Amino acid sequence: MKRLVMILLAVMATLPALAQSGFGDYYDCRLAAHRKAGMPTGAVVWMGDSLTEQAWWGFLTKESPIVNRGIGGDNTRGMLARLPEILDFAPRKIFLMAGVNDLSGNRPVEEVAGNVRKMLEMIRERVPGCQVYLQSVITPNNDVLAYAYIKNKQHLMRALNKEYQAMCEEGLATWVDLTPLMHNEQGELKEELTKDGIHLHPEAYEIWVAHLKKMKYLRK
Repeated sequence: MKRLVMILLAVMATLPALAQSGFGDYYDCRLAAHRKAGMPTGAVVWMGDSLTEQAWWGFLTKESPIVNRGIGGDNTRGMLARLPEILDFAPRKIFLMAGVNDLSGNRPVEEVAGNVRKMLEMIRERVPGCQVYLQSVITPNNDVLAYAYIKNKQHLMRALNKEYQAMCEEGLATWVDLTPLMHNEQGELKEELTKDGIHLHPEAYEIWVAHLKKMKYLRK
């Protein structure tokens, strides 16, 4: 028996280690792809969840180099864990959107805001010249929302946006309020801009980037 155990340990030692983050298989798959692709120094980086991942930022912005670091289903804990690798490449700009998946998973607003604060402070410490744009959480349209676990949490997303805006007023980042562009009179995502109550049609991304250009956060 002892000999068998020793053989098994020897075999296992020769196998490549599989990195498991604890944030899910899709997260691990995308993170591995990001690492394989690498990124240039001084890039403009979009960081977030599926709303970020699904956009074609390079085509829309015409800036270069552009790096999309959105991962569908990601939350602020996952972003905080992978941010150091991004900062190793000293990005010149970061556009951050985060929090919907945390709130959908019943994480407290205070915890989510705290994680984002940690990210902003980390960026300032490690890449002080990086321009950081903290974008407001897009509040889902409850009437057409396809995902029950996100429903009836609009008030939490509004509260989170207030926390984010306050951080920006402290000087930790530039506040990008997408609410006037994306939301209806009820303060929820406009139905014509969404396919399922939360994810965006291409027109919404065009509106989003046009606003960033208008505010001169991006080149025209």
